[in-house]
Amino acid sequence: KILEDLAVMVKEMSLCGLGQTAPNPVLTTLRYFRDEYETHIRDKKCLAKACSALISYLIDP
Repeated sequence: KILEDLAVMVKEMSLCGLGQTAPNPVLTTLRYFRDEYETHIRDKKCLAKACSALISYLIDP
């Protein structure tokens, strides 16, 4: 929620075109992939298996 609020604030308060459009990728990914953001933060897991820092391997003999 904080990231979304910050992006909206930057978009609304910016005086230049770059500042007004820079938050769009963040807002769009939050809109369509919020569950992935929340899983990264809450569970420290990457559903897409793209974040090597969040992937661990276990050998079960």
